[in-house]
Amino acid sequence: MSDALDERHGSQQRAYATLGRLLELADTEQLPAISWTITDGGSGPTLVGECVATDPVQRRDDFEVWRRALGAEAWPGGLRRGKGVHLHASAIDEKGVSISLTADILAEEI
Repeated sequence: MSDALDERHGSQQRAYATLGRLLELADTEQLPAISWTITDGGSGPTLVGECVATDPVQRRDDFEVWRRALGAEAWPGGLRRGKGVHLHASAIDEKGVSISLTADILAEEI
């Protein structure tokens, strides 16, 4: 196997281990269930947590609960998309895994 492929596999394994720790935290702290994706956009391992609750108020609350639990820094006010808002926060764990947290609040839901 090439060194580059070994590194990518190692990155994904670190992200997978981080996801395991986050799911344990969610269980221990009774955090809301959200959707998780492991990705590697070339800049290293990244976990993306997406708050997808049907109710927009719950979706925003889920985002805030996870943001605080991660100690993640949010983009102030989110990113405006049309009349909707894309909430985003990010953190890096002790293993160097980037964690992005997102929630979309559509204009018709505001």
